[in-house]
Amino acid sequence: MNITRATDYAFRLLVNLAAEKGEGSCRDIAEKINVPFSHLSKLVQRLQQGGILITKKGKGGGIKLAKPASAISMAEVYRAMEGPVSLSDCLFHKDSCRFSRKCKVRVYLGKIQNQINRMFEEKSILELAI
Repeated sequence: MNITRATDYAFRLLVNLAAEKGEGSCRDIAEKINVPFSHLSKLVQRLQQGGILITKKGKGGGIKLAKPASAISMAEVYRAMEGPVSLSDCLFHKDSCRFSRKCKVRVYLGKIQNQINRMFEEKSILELAI
């Protein structure tokens, strides 16, 4: 599992929005969080498709959280940006390895995966903004 730069930027964007009462201008936020505007625009599209942001174009437009920051988990953001949270392919593609039924490494990785999932689900964007 790797948190890409794009996902890191998405977390920064959302934490900033949460601190700003849930809305703001892309240009202002890009400057505040030190992310190129062109990158931020692409992130906004992905987060909008994931149901995390709402956008409004034109004068008086901008971006805002689609729901309260307290209801947006780190897991939801990660999934919108990267897809499922996955420590190892062997956890989700059991048939790809003939040893998967007896593999102790896979069992232990599964336990680690469960902890990561729990921690990502429990932590909201609001908690990161406080």
